Amino acid sequence: MADVAEAFGGPPAVDQSGNLTIWAIPGRTISQTAPSAALLGGATAFRVTYSFLTGGWALTAPQEKPTDERLTSPQVRESLGKVTPALADLNYVDSTDAGSAAVVLAAGGAFQFIERRNVPQTTLAAAAQKVRVINVNLGKQAPGPTDGTGKFSLTQAVAMESLGDLVALGA
Repeated sequence: MADVAEAFGGPPAVDQSGNLTIWAIPGRTISQTAPSAALLGGATAFRVTYSFLTGGWALTAPQEKPTDERLTSPQVRESLGKVTPALADLNYVDSTDAGSAAVVLAAGGAFQFIERRNVPQTTLAAAAQKVRVINVNLGKQAPGPTDGTGKFSLTQAVAMESLGDLVALGA
């Protein structure tokens, strides 16, 4: 591509506000490589996005960078190693609502989270939307911190089993 001046302000971006959806499904019922919009619309899938507090959903995938030091080389080289996906311990509001994370995730154990970004949260799941399926094991719920100013919350330990690639939903 020919060198052209970059547009002032950079490329367009989608705001995070209102454009993230997180579904929770107990067990392992949805494929990581071919997830289905129909399953996300089913009775066992729950939208829990707005249960999470700020910082209560933190998905990362850091990658190792092993060094390669050579005799007399003035520079140390790096290579890319293993990826270690992680979902930090969850933090969400304490609620008795049947669709809240507090109720849906109460049993702990095997769960799948499906994350959809860059699509308004009000949009229903449909074929061709890009999602990521995350298989985890959840620990026990524990009371979250209290500071006298916020809402009561719960925390829950997460052990990552597998992080799926970004894939298109099937019908």
